[in-house]
Amino acid sequence: MSQRHHSSRAYNAEILTRKLVVYAADKPEFCKGVPESFKGSYSDLGSAGLSLLEDNLPMPVALLKTAAISANRDWMHRFLDLSGLKIAPHGKTVMSPEIFQMQMEDGAWGITAATAQQVAFLAGVGIRRVILANQLVGTENIRLILDIQEAHPDLVFHCLIDSQEGVDALAEAAKARGNATINVLLEMGAWSGRTGIRTVNQALSLARHVRDQGPWLVLSGIECYEGIAPGTSHLEREEAVSDMMASMCDLTSRCDAENLFSSDEILLTAGGSEYFDIVGEALSALKTRRPANVVIRSGCYIAHDSIAYERAYHRLVERSKTAREVGHPLQAALEIWAAIQSRPESGLAFATLGKRDISYDWDLPTPLKWLRPGVMSAPAPLPAGHRVTKLNDQHAYLDIPPDSPLSVGDLVGFGISHVCTTFDKWRCLLLVDDNYRVTGAVRTFF
Repeated sequence: MSQRHHSSRAYNAEILTRKLVVYAADKPEFCKGVPESFKGSYSDLGSAGLSLLEDNLPMPVALLKTAAISANRDWMHRFLDLSGLKIAPHGKTVMSPEIFQMQMEDGAWGITAATAQQVAFLAGVGIRRVILANQLVGTENIRLILDIQEAHPDLVFHCLIDSQEGVDALAEAAKARGNATINVLLEMGAWSGRTGIRTVNQALSLARHVRDQGPWLVLSGIECYEGIAPGTSHLEREEAVSDMMASMCDLTSRCDAENLFSSDEILLTAGGSEYFDIVGEALSALKTRRPANVVIRSGCYIAHDSIAYERAYHRLVERSKTAREVGHPLQAALEIWAAIQSRPESGLAFATLGKRDISYDWDLPTPLKWLRPGVMSAPAPLPAGHRVTKLNDQHAYLDIPPDSPLSVGDLVGFGISHVCTTFDKWRCLLLVDDNYRVTGAVRTFF
């Protein structure tokens, strides 16, 4: 293991471990997927004899395959070692301290948050480097962050800016505290995209305005989220991502030349779960007078998925020599299982999951496996021709072929698209081994 990862592995692991002991002592009462008869704590779930094959899990249930998680952790670890990049995975993906611990043990530089309350949670469980990949606005949100910084003086915190009004509000609040400072990152955006400054000249002007605020604000780097890059084809989007990186590099060089950065090193951060290879190659090639720290923020790698990110992964491997050198592929670790509850018409079946259980914002889930408890010794691939056509709150409509083996009471395992909007539907996700025996659990705090 590299020295870089070794030192990061030790970073705040003790604090996280202490916090997890407290969380594990809590009881998963009334959590979906956990039998109501189970009266133990989260730490007891792995020894309770629960198993998909034993048919003692209430449906629907969210299962995380530990072998796939391990493979995905190793994949990202190897990619970072080969590329020289660092990672601050987006915490909003999972909001799970158990998974944060895995990521920190693997050498994560820090964790990324989307809201001020997520920053508070991350600081509370022991994370000591946090990027708020959002503008910090609103009196109460700013107050919360300043309170967190006072409570955790060893916390290294960064947030985004893209307007003079936002800069002024942060500077005024920090000044009112007396000795508070806030690290800020200029956010580069895209026309017709989301937040972020649209031109390099506008961003440079805002950087100068930050300098004029005195000691209350520290311009610590440049940020963007390349996932908003426009385009109607994969090639167009990839070219737009490269253009965003060129603008980000141009802005960094110009701010560096004017000595506008007031931190010891420049934080350059982008890279969601689709284009982190393009981001890493562009930003790592940039030459600056003071040291630069390139941090990607892919949050979905640890669970991956069966549809959208699986497609993105194959494009990444086609583009990136480094990704190809890693070897084994990323694997879909998350499956949502449900029971067939009705077959009211030929060619139509219903399963006991819906919009409250599984993501549907990018793609509808895909049925992958099936199991007839007490008859089959292991789940089997579902034959071709089965697909989800619609979701209600608690029902999945399945279009099935005439020779479908599915009967009422059979179990079906579904693959997902978009990890973020599946995790947030579960307070407890069960860890399972290759034989679908429950070995533990992770909690979420959305």
